[in-house]
Amino acid sequence: MKPALALLACLALGTAHGQARPQLTAEQAARHTTATYLGDWQPAPLADLAATPPDLIVRPGESIQAAIDRVPGKDAKRWVIQILPGTYRGPLCIKDKAPLALIGSLLDAAAVVIVDNRYSGKPKADNEPAHPCWPELGKTTIGTSGSTTALVQSDDVQLLHLTIANDAMDGVRRGEAYPAGVGESGGAQAVALTLAGDRIQLEGVRLLGHQDTFYAKRRAPDAPARQLVRHSLIAGDVDFIFGNAVLVIEESTILARAHRRTPGQGGIVLAPSTAADVAQGFLVTRSRLVGEPGLAAGSAAIGRAWDAGVKAGTWVAGSSPNGVAVVRDSEIGAAIGPWQASTSRRPFDAATNRLAEFNNRP
Repeated sequence: MKPALALLACLALGTAHGQARPQLTAEQAARHTTATYLGDWQPAPLADLAATPPDLIVRPGESIQAAIDRVPGKDAKRWVIQILPGTYRGPLCIKDKAPLALIGSLLDAAAVVIVDNRYSGKPKADNEPAHPCWPELGKTTIGTSGSTTALVQSDDVQLLHLTIANDAMDGVRRGEAYPAGVGESGGAQAVALTLAGDRIQLEGVRLLGHQDTFYAKRRAPDAPARQLVRHSLIAGDVDFIFGNAVLVIEESTILARAHRRTPGQGGIVLAPSTAADVAQGFLVTRSRLVGEPGLAAGSAAIGRAWDAGVKAGTWVAGSSPNGVAVVRDSEIGAAIGPWQASTSRRPFDAATNRLAEFNNRP
């Protein structure tokens, strides 16, 4: 079956809130499992401090970046950095390192917090890097990619039992004004974590932000990018899980946040930007998609296609991005509503969109 047709299904009455949503058949759903998305990758055993002492330990007041910089560019073994409980502020860059694991607190992922307060519309000098991993020289703002707290441009990385957050808009959530030139219509994008690699594992993490919390992407359009998130929490409001990677989220909680945007409005959860000739995008399975108190019923769309680089009215079937997302075997809370029109204002249509559900429950 051609990728563009892989998710075609007749509109059925979805189980969530009695709204009509595309539902996969069992035969179609069999092509959207963790095993099919990971392909020939068998995820490595998670780094275990009880079995192997860490290579490096970072304590409060010390620099996680300095520890990462000590890791060789390539090694046969996995390097392990233990981060002791505390808050570590500032951008983090993991680029072209050996197989690497960052481990926080097995007992409480909230005990280790990696955080920054960067946002897309934040001004910068032309010759000032937007981010240690993302220079963006010649621009006057740091942009969405430059706003990320942590950016992983390496394969075979494990992030375990820690929190990565972007708190740039926390003040707005508390009722403060937006920074100058920023608002709900633009500039507030503030990424907590960007993954740009293959065979990346997240276990027991908390990703906290508002717009664009988690960016799951490929380093190049044809580069492999399989990313697995388990037993974790991802929280945000607008397009807060987005990108063109092959991303599997299982046994996790996806939380639509309230109070930053217009009262009652929860934004959009998933925003895949899968290439037209790629059949696999985002898979959410055995998870919970819920909203914070204060969100109106159905006000946080389950997702929309991110037509990256496509202006309104110029999307072309077969060549423009056409995001793939499947949510299956999961709990859908009352705040989560149907799929929305794409970012290029392409109306949601089950015959052309590749966004669907299977076997979900209220």
